[in-house]
Amino acid sequence: MIMKTYLDIENFTTEKNTAVGLGNFDGVHLGHRRLITVLKEESRKRNLVSTILTFDPHPSKILFPEKDFSLIDTLNKKISIIKSMGISLLVIAPFTYELSRLNWEEFVEEILLEKMKAKLIVVGYNFTFGYNGQGNVEKLSCIGKEKGFETIVIPPVKKEGEIVSSSKIRLYIKEGDMEKAQMLLGRPFSIEGRVIKGKSLGRKLGFPTANIEIPEGIVLPSFGVYSVYIKINNDKIYEGIANIGINPTFMDGKIKNPILEVHIFDFTKLIYGEQVEVFFIKKIRDEKKFESPNALAEQIKNDITTAKEILRGASFSRISCIKG
Repeated sequence: MIMKTYLDIENFTTEKNTAVGLGNFDGVHLGHRRLITVLKEESRKRNLVSTILTFDPHPSKILFPEKDFSLIDTLNKKISIIKSMGISLLVIAPFTYELSRLNWEEFVEEILLEKMKAKLIVVGYNFTFGYNGQGNVEKLSCIGKEKGFETIVIPPVKKEGEIVSSSKIRLYIKEGDMEKAQMLLGRPFSIEGRVIKGKSLGRKLGFPTANIEIPEGIVLPSFGVYSVYIKINNDKIYEGIANIGINPTFMDGKIKNPILEVHIFDFTKLIYGEQVEVFFIKKIRDEKKFESPNALAEQIKNDITTAKEILRGASFSRISCIKG
């Protein structure tokens, strides 16, 4: 099945009735996956077209512009994951100030019913919508009985006793706790970007690195060294070690924006301009300033040994998620 994607709700049309999964789907974590699975199953039973309605930019960026808000995934990554789950239609509604002013009943009437011909709505337990978030799952269920559509509410999804949520995942990533982030995501956290030219500092130390262009607006792990997998051009996967930070040993105080550098094990090709995806498996240590380049080189040797041990013990599920 080929998923059809609409980047503007104004251009969306359908002749068939739909089952609509609503949400922001940042990270497409285990809770989102449960919702999408239920949506697919229930739409099949009712002969409805499985449809996801999500928003870009994230509503928090429009509603709370003063806050520093970062996303788990780029829009392209979110589209890719939803596509892999077998949904028929994906509608990405531009979230604007005007859209935020729609009250919840107008949202139901004008968008879900008139525009999307929804006969089934699937939402998470804490979903809110409409002006000031006045619409909730109770109101949605109630008006559905009046307007002729069903509502399915997905209860909290828990992993090891913890409720899965995008906000918790962002927190774990910022703390550098990649294992907990992966537990709630159902896959390793990753950053996609293009390989760009750096200052070749790693090469001078004997450890050449690929410098990755970090997408704007993505949540970043705490500064430090990580064991990673790296996928090149959505094809081959290699083991490696990554440093994300400001390179204090060489560039103390000279760098404002963080740099992501990856040393790929047993790899000698030049990949400038190539698209890569870096999967963060476990943090090894915090970034620090060393007294000399030689001291840093010795530490990198130790870091590589540690990273190889971590990756040797990485479960098959981690690797299969990356390959998928």
